[in-house]
Amino acid sequence: MIFSGIPRVRLFEVPTPLEQLARLGKALGHAALYIKRDDTISLGMGGNKLRNCEFWFGDALSQKCDLILIAGAPVSNQCRAVAAVACRMGLECRILYTASQPPELTGNFLLTHIMGVECAWIGAVSSEKERALRTLEYAERARQEGRRPYIAGTSIPGVLGYVNAALELHAQADAKGLDIRHIVAAGAMGNTEAGLLWGSALLGGAFKLHLPSVEFGREELRFRVLAIFKAISERLEVTPPVDPDVLLHIYDEFLGAGYDVPTPESISATRHLASREGIFIENTYNGKVFAGLESLIERKILPPDEGICVFHTGGLPALFAQGDRFRCTRHER
Repeated sequence: MIFSGIPRVRLFEVPTPLEQLARLGKALGHAALYIKRDDTISLGMGGNKLRNCEFWFGDALSQKCDLILIAGAPVSNQCRAVAAVACRMGLECRILYTASQPPELTGNFLLTHIMGVECAWIGAVSSEKERALRTLEYAERARQEGRRPYIAGTSIPGVLGYVNAALELHAQADAKGLDIRHIVAAGAMGNTEAGLLWGSALLGGAFKLHLPSVEFGREELRFRVLAIFKAISERLEVTPPVDPDVLLHIYDEFLGAGYDVPTPESISATRHLASREGIFIENTYNGKVFAGLESLIERKILPPDEGICVFHTGGLPALFAQGDRFRCTRHER
């Protein structure tokens, strides 16, 4: 087994649902459009970070750690998911929020508050590097107090969760007799994306990976994904037989004004999915993913005769803090 000897805890039942988007597909002129529902994972209101947590927490337990640290903004899905797993496993968790405490309890921050997880407000940080440094400093102070901290959120080993997701999708599609050749997923920090890419390359190029970027320009995201891809190969001591560049397609034209800034197309795509399929997505990540999906199908970059699976990576609690984004927009069915 490819994960032999790698610590892991099981947090949810697999596979997550693979469903056809029949009405949305009909509206877009694509008969073989599917969605992988990682949003349905029950623990902590689900999402892609639960796949990462299986390996982060496995690693933490193998090191006999007694304190889980995670850093991020109050809107962070990752902080919420890590906190939920810590609660499930009876481990103390501290969230290092990179902001000042907001005046209201909404979205993901509301859920971490309800769970009673300890929060430290470390103020805004200027870069990922500064956030990592502040987290390491906090961990060192905890060690001096006699604690054994584990910093969740790093690429390895968490990214292995989405290597597994690619293998899972392939087996699931095969069992259902579906010829899925394309994956569409959010292009963000690179971890989920690199895992899907590595798994697809291991399978001989089973899927082409299409990433509408929600955070970085095309070249920056490509650099991140390929660097993590290389780190996976080193960690598993396996080199996939297919060049990842052949499978990787990145689009930054859906980014708009930047991270967490909605576009008219992302708002419209969020409404389209909800009104046609009864499926909800938030508008930081997946709204732009579905806007990209619609455009790529319309432009036939995603061919009409080849199956597509879009990954719903969750993040739904964020939607309940995004009401203002929908208030003044036209609703179309």
